[in-house]
Amino acid sequence: MPMASRLRRPILGTLSVLAALVSAACAEDRRVDILVEKAPEQPVLFYHTIHAGQDQIPCAYCHFSADRSEEAGIPAVGTCMGCHRFIQGSTPEFQQNIQVLMEFAADSIAIPWVRVHSVPTFVQFPHKPHVRAGVDCAECHGDVASMEVVERVAPLTMGWCIDCHRQRGAPDDCATCHY
Repeated sequence: MPMASRLRRPILGTLSVLAALVSAACAEDRRVDILVEKAPEQPVLFYHTIHAGQDQIPCAYCHFSADRSEEAGIPAVGTCMGCHRFIQGSTPEFQQNIQVLMEFAADSIAIPWVRVHSVPTFVQFPHKPHVRAGVDCAECHGDVASMEVVERVAPLTMGWCIDCHRQRGAPDDCATCHY
């Protein structure tokens, strides 16, 4: 058997495996998009319209690790209590909601928030370089300050991300986002 034929088989086999992995990754990417509700029910009603809109609290106050971590992070109940040990709410609905928050804090239990924005497990999305590059939170998360309930507005698919990277001249090779 000629040398070229002997080399071609392992290469074709490797390419077949890679094609299957990419196909599975794309299928999982679509599945994640389907399974995540646009605005899932949360354990505590959190009004971004009040916090980020009316009160103009910057995103980074609560999501303080966005500029130095892989994830922006969901705030700990202690972050909420920094204000809500003093601010009890102006209506019975808000007072009841803050009472639920205070119960989580009293029991030292993390609020079991349901993630709204997520990517498949085989994708790395570090917030840090995006924040440092000046990408505004609203570009991916929408105008959260005007949302009564946070919902996903961007598809967060590979094609959507690549389009953004190419428009900004950011790297778009596979290793940028995939492990």
